[in-house]
Parts: sequence; C-alpha cells; structure tokens
Amino acid sequence: MAGPPAPFLWFVPAIAVAALFGGYLPGIAASLLGGTAGWWLSGDLGAQIAQLPQLPQLPQLPQLLLLLAFGLVASALGGILQSRRIAVPQRPEIEEELLRTKSHLHSLLDNSPALVSIKDLEGRLVMANRGLLDTLGKTPESVVGRNVYELFPRDMADRFWHGDQRALRDGALLQQVEERLHKDGKSRTYLTTRFPITHLDTAQPLGVCAMWTDITAQKDAEEKLVHAAQHDVLTGLPNRALVYEFGELLLGAARRSDGKLAVLFFDLERFKSLNDAYGREAGDSMLQEIARRLRRNVRGSDLVGRMGSDEFVVVLSDVQSGQDLANSAAHLLEVLRQPYQTGEFDLRASPSIGISLYPDDGDDIDTLIRHADAAMRHVRDSGQAGYQFFMPALQNNIQRAIAIEQKLQQGIEQNEFELYYQPVVDTRTRRIVGAEALIRWPQTDGEVMMPHEFIHVAEANGAINQLGAWVIQEACRQMRQWQAQGLPVLRIAVNVSPVQFRARNFYQSVADVVRSSGIDPSWLELEVTESAVMKQVDEAGQTLVRLKDLGLQIALDDFGTGYSSLSRLAHLPFDKLKVDQSFIRNIDTDSRSLAIAETVIALGKRLGVKVVAEGIETEAAFALLRKCKCDLGQGYLLSRPMPAAQFQRWHRQHSLAVG
Repeated sequence: MAGPPAPFLWFVPAIAVAALFGGYLPGIAASLLGGTAGWWLSGDLGAQIAQLPQLPQLPQLPQLLLLLAFGLVASALGGILQSRRIAVPQRPEIEEELLRTKSHLHSLLDNSPALVSIKDLEGRLVMANRGLLDTLGKTPESVVGRNVYELFPRDMADRFWHGDQRALRDGALLQQVEERLHKDGKSRTYLTTRFPITHLDTAQPLGVCAMWTDITAQKDAEEKLVHAAQHDVLTGLPNRALVYEFGELLLGAARRSDGKLAVLFFDLERFKSLNDAYGREAGDSMLQEIARRLRRNVRGSDLVGRMGSDEFVVVLSDVQSGQDLANSAAHLLEVLRQPYQTGEFDLRASPSIGISLYPDDGDDIDTLIRHADAAMRHVRDSGQAGYQFFMPALQNNIQRAIAIEQKLQQGIEQNEFELYYQPVVDTRTRRIVGAEALIRWPQTDGEVMMPHEFIHVAEANGAINQLGAWVIQEACRQMRQWQAQGLPVLRIAVNVSPVQFRARNFYQSVADVVRSSGIDPSWLELEVTESAVMKQVDEAGQTLVRLKDLGLQIALDDFGTGYSSLSRLAHLPFDKLKVDQSFIRNIDTDSRSLAIAETVIALGKRLGVKVVAEGIETEAAFALLRKCKCDLGQGYLLSRPMPAAQFQRWHRQHSLAVG
C-alpha cells in the first residue's frame, strides 16, 4: 500500500506545532489551512505535477478529513496547556511578587515622617508604623488588634473615633489639628489627616487610615510671632495694638454689667534725659522695673500695657467710685516715684498720670485713651508731676493743639514766625542796655499767636529744636543789621526751651549759628529756666560751661519758681538771675512778694551776678526795685514787646528822652 502523499506529510509538523503551542484558535486555523492547501494541490495542479518524474500520489478527500481531525485534536490539547499556563502561574513567582510589594509598603510607612495607623470598621488597629509605635512607646504585638478605647484615654479615644466615623461618613479627606500625648508625658500638636480605605473593585469601606504630622515646633513659632507682634519686647507687656484689643473686651464687660472702667495714662517726664545721661541699658532696666511695679500693684483682672517709649497705660475694671480711683492713682504715683537701682546709680522717675472714666468720658477705648492722654499732658505741662482727671475743657485744648501741630511745620518752612523785642533798662538811669527776643506767629486773619499757645506743641512733636535754632539765628541776624544801621550795640537775650536745652546737639547748633553769623558772642544771651537746669544739674552744668567758653552770656530765668539747691546753683556759670514776674508784679502791694524780691536781689549780689526784674508795671514797683538796688528791669511800664522796626524807632526816641 502506498504511503501518504507528500503534501500531507509536509503539513503535519506545522499543524502540530501551531496547535500544541498556539492553542485552540491557531491550531484550528492551521488545520483548515493545511487541509485546504493539500486538497487544492491535488486538484488544480495535479496535471502539471503528474508530469514530473517519480512524483508521489496526491491526497484524496479521506486523507484531507484525516488531516483536519488531527489538527483539531492537537489544537484542543494545546488550548488546555495554554489555559493552564495563563490561569495558574508558577507559585514561586507569586510569592516573590507579594514579598516585594509588602517590603515596599513597610519601607514607605516606617520611614515616613508622619505617624500612620490603619483601623478597621470597628476601630481596631490593623497596622501602625514605626513612628507611631515609637511615639506611643509600644510594640506591634501590643497594639495591633486592639480597640482605640483600649489604647488611649477616653477623651482622646472619643476624638479619634468620631474623626474616623466622620471620614467614613463623608467618604473624603478630613484634616484636623489635635493634641496627643507623647511617651514622655508631654502633649504635642499634630495635623491629622484621615481618609477611608476602600476595596479596589467594589469601593466598599474596609477601614480608616490616619496620618499625624507633628506641627508642635511650627505652632510654637507661630505663637511666638503672634506674641511678639502683640507684646512689647523689652517689658513683655501688651503693646498698643493689644491694649486696644483687650481694652475693648474689658469695656464690653463693663457695658454688660453696667459698671465703670478707668484708663490711666502714664508718662515719665525725665526719662529721656535719664536715658541720655546714664545710657540705654540703664533706661531699659528702669522701664522693665516700671512694668513690674505696675503689674504687681493692680489686680489680675486689670490691664497694663506699654504705649510708647516712656508711656504706659493701665485699664482698671470694676471701678467703684472716683475717690477709689484717685486713691489708686496716688498709690501708683508713690510706687513709681521710689528709686530705681540700675547698676551703680539710683534713678528716680517723675510720672504724670491722666485719668478718664467710662461712661463719663467716652464710650469706646480709643476715646478713653485719648482723653486720658490729654489729661496727662495737661498735668505734665503744668510742671507739677501728679494725676489729673479728664475734663471736657481739655478736649478743646486737644483739638486746638492738633490744629497748631498740623500748621507748625509749614510755618517753620515758610518763615512765618517773627521776633518781637522788649527793652531791658538799667534801673538807675533807665537807659536801654539790651532787649529780650520773644517769638510771635502772625496768622492770616491778622491775629498774632503768642508763644504759650504753640511752644508746648513744638516741644511735644520735636519741632522745638528747629524753631529754637531759627530764633537764635534770627536774633543774630537782626543784631548785625542794627549794628550796620548805626544802632548802639545791644545784648539780645533769647529764651531756650527746656526740651531744646536738653537736646543732645544743642551746644553744637548754637555754636554753628554764632560762628556763621559773625557777631561778637558776648552780645548774645541765652535764658535758661531754673527747672530745666536743676532737673539734670550735672549735664546742664557741663553744657553751660561750654556755652560760656564760647563767649555767650547765660541768664537763669524764672528764678524763685523752681526748687533750686543754692549750694549747687552757686557752682553754675550764670551771669544773671531773672526774678519771675509773679513776685515783681505785686511788690508795691504785697509784703511777701517784696521780701522774696529783696532776698533774690541780695543773693545775686552775694553770687556776683546781675539781677533782672521781669513784669514791672507800675512806677511804685520800679521805685522799690531801684531802692533794693536791682540792676536791670523790664515790663509793660517801660514798653511792651515790639516788632524789630518799631523797636528801633522806640530805642532812638527813648535814648533821646533819657539822655
């Protein structure tokens, strides 16, 4: 029997390979293709192939069916083998992949800076990373599988449970700030992030993941920044902004209880001079001690704050009466007046206190503070340290002072000020020997503003130094002009503000003006008040000596109104004493005034300085002064202050009259 035809044999290996290794579909396709190709070759090309020498016999239809059956069986076996290879990979490969994934997860969680936990739906801990375990001081075996109520205090467990339930209910990310106890027993602040864990395929909730990020350092830094923004760095007291904020809270409580509240505004009159004289370290130490004394001497419910350099405020709640408030102010004054030990120095403060009361003096904290400030300025400007209750009349002074302050700098820049001159005469001959330069401020309405209306404003805002320098410069200029016009040489006296005198650069500014003017320095006289000198006598003495070395004349103004120590006064380089007009005005009718005038004149003689009497208004007073051998005098009896041109005419006429 003849063997299988050649085409059949050719396709058997190909069909077997495709069926066994390709599976169902490749095997079936190969069987159909192979059978069809064999059958086609036996039909269409049979004649031509038959002519070839020794060509085997072509397959017939039974052989084609056999080929197809073989392909189908092989394909079935190949499909089974392939499906097993796909559905069931080798077990070692699965275990290796799972181990690799688990290693990645553990490394990620254990090295995370956050504390991470996963809990199931019943609140049992499924997983805790190394950071969380270290924080709790626990091992995995002691926490995994345990409920939050077994691991944490009840209040903390309640917060955790409710946070988890909210995250599950909302199905979204939940962030909260929480306090947690560390294993050292200290509480730390964490930013907690919670989110539900769900099944990959069904999105069914499986539990909750919580991640805690330690923000304790950040929170502490933020609190320090807030504290620094709201508190004075030097004293630790609430600053201006916090005083207003807390003050409103105290005021709200007073409104609700229908009670009274008081604001006390403190200012230390001599602080700047003390700070300049003894150094900033001594000044800072003094301010810190003032803060401590104020805190110790008010109730815990009251507020103490620092408003500025040497300004403090106390807000007293639940004030019972005006008398109680006055007693509190007097007590605080006494406390602040006690000596301050700073290194080797014993310093003393001169506090002034302004007081406003709710609801009498204002209905908001800003108004109450402004009114207390106004009352403080009133008592300070009076020259007598103490306390002052706010009065409605002071408000008008405040508004006027504000209006003057707004125009003052413009007046200086536009040279709106003018010097008037009041003659000073020899009491024996009535001949003019000099003049006192007095500043005036002409207004656009024709009025002339007197110095007592604007000098204190200039002192308060610092413009006094610029204004005082202008006065000295203008007096020197006028002196040179008069000399150029043939007027006899006159010594011109210029008043110096206490604030101007205590300025650090006062001597240099005077020296620069005198040198640039070209006048003989001996013809310029500076009048310094007794209070300005005696409040800082050592520093004042040094300044006066330098001014004398420059060639200037020095007069002690308003003598008798201050608190001079005569033993110290004797060592200061004065050329004149000016008796205050309050003693001169009534010497012809008041025996005490006459006695004081006689005493001052006698003192001047003993000190070897000339004495000038101010405020002479009657011939009787002039005669008494002459009898007491007072050297010089000035006042309305002789002449009122006059503009420069008018003074020049008066001088010529007076000189002719007295010969």
